[in-house]
Amino acid sequence: MHHRVLTAGLLASGLVLAGCGSPPTAKSAGSKESKAYAEYEGLKGEERTKKLLAAAEKEGGVLDLYTSNTDIQELVDGFEKAYPGIKVRAFRANSETVLQRVLQEHGARKTRNDVIDTNDIELRAINDENLLHDYKGPALKGLRSDATKPEGWTAERFNAFVVGWNTKLVPKGEEPKKFADFADPKWKGKLSIELGDWDWYMSMSTYLTEEKGMSQKEVDKLFKKIAKNSKLAKGHTVQGEMLGAGQFSVAMSVYSHTVDKAKEKGAPVEFRPAVQPVIMRPNGLALMNEPRHPAAALLWADWVLTEGQEIIADSKRIPAAKEVPGFKDPIPAGTEVYSLDKSDASDNQKWNSAYDALLRGVPKAG
Repeated sequence: MHHRVLTAGLLASGLVLAGCGSPPTAKSAGSKESKAYAEYEGLKGEERTKKLLAAAEKEGGVLDLYTSNTDIQELVDGFEKAYPGIKVRAFRANSETVLQRVLQEHGARKTRNDVIDTNDIELRAINDENLLHDYKGPALKGLRSDATKPEGWTAERFNAFVVGWNTKLVPKGEEPKKFADFADPKWKGKLSIELGDWDWYMSMSTYLTEEKGMSQKEVDKLFKKIAKNSKLAKGHTVQGEMLGAGQFSVAMSVYSHTVDKAKEKGAPVEFRPAVQPVIMRPNGLALMNEPRHPAAALLWADWVLTEGQEIIADSKRIPAAKEVPGFKDPIPAGTEVYSLDKSDASDNQKWNSAYDALLRGVPKAG
């Protein structure tokens, strides 16, 4: 589930509670490169793993992880099976809560986690506070180029926002073709928009203006028409369940893995052929600049970005690795894909406010 993040109210409350005076859109003065990982970063292969494992056990045999990943337990189980001497203590919440917790602990100068696993924009905000340390391990060479672009963190998987539909309510041959078609009154009451998808809205708006040459006024008009045809859902998992149950015909921004998991269980849902563009969002792994267990943090990063990629692929998500045995890209070949990181996420309040305004008056689904 992806909630609205970085609203003025959230940041103000989080930073005041934390005693931190600067907003996460400005670099913190005086931050230095972490030395916590220095003795390990030149190591490779078996020597690296052995040294990290021995050091991690001396640290106490624990890893503190903050995450918004709903499939995190599968990764935790895999890691603890690979390294039985290390226990993962995972705090899982929505991405907004993860962000707030990190900022509060930073303000109180009490970093309590070693690693973060969450969404693109939250990681950008945390990195802007100079709280993250770039992963420089050997696993980087096996990753897609777009996985290594972010500053301060590394993508471990990608979430694809797709248009999904109920195949009982949308018969074969009548599948949606173009995004703009959803402005047609024939879709009245048949669409669903997710409450927290302001980043999808930002990316789609940017795509339409930058790639398709529409004016912002034209884009706003299009979205207003789509909103009039829509019902509001809270959370992608819930949205996917409602879609399968037929509470609406089309989910405008459901995750591809949500649809594929539901389809595997027999739900009448589909997103192929894909309505273009598919919005791709990197979700990342980040090392804290001041970890309590640096060796365990590196051991986790090395594993998740290599062996852990198979578990990510098995969960029907899109892994960051270039090649994963048995993985088949869920996005059909030839589909236009637009990456969220091409959008200007610097003015989060603007996009949050615009999305809030768009959703006013949209009835709840269910």
